[in-house]
Amino acid sequence: MKRKMLFVLGILLSVAFLFNGCTSTRNGSMSPSYTETENAKYVTNPYTQTNASTSYPNINIAENSKLTPEEIKKRIMSIKKEIHFKFNSSKIEPISQYGINENPDEILKNIAEIMIADSSIKLRIEGNCDERGTEEYNLALGQRRAIAVKRYLVERYGISSNRIDTLSYGESQPLNSGHNEYAWAQNRRDHFVFIR
Repeated sequence: MKRKMLFVLGILLSVAFLFNGCTSTRNGSMSPSYTETENAKYVTNPYTQTNASTSYPNINIAENSKLTPEEIKKRIMSIKKEIHFKFNSSKIEPISQYGINENPDEILKNIAEIMIADSSIKLRIEGNCDERGTEEYNLALGQRRAIAVKRYLVERYGISSNRIDTLSYGESQPLNSGHNEYAWAQNRRDHFVFIR
């Protein structure tokens, strides 16, 4: 009887070790943020995870690719550098609730136009969540949000994927510290950072 128990316990420990070994981070602890590589355990194929059935038609915006360096600088300063998401979603869609009224297609088109006009510009997409959910879940959701936008820019506008980095802050960088629907809606976002 003891041998059978030890055998079963050994099998269970082996299975647990395999699963934990596949999902541990480099140093074995949770990091404050995940990059695309570190978060691979949550998103096995980043370009099909969010909206697997969606295929964005490539849109040519070459007429805006002749912006001068001064015009590019002005546009970077003036455009909106965030899009927001609905609760527990990484789907890119218009939002009109809780004080947010935005069309992400227009915002992302402006970003693509800048990147097409100046091929030396890179983009970092920072995914963020509201405070609900576990830290680990929110880090993964923030990463899915960032990857959804990366996929959108690559597939719809032909931006090279190596010019776009993704990073998840999960719930760690709220814009609004409140604990209500309005505050949570403000915090569910992707933030865009242009890098030269």
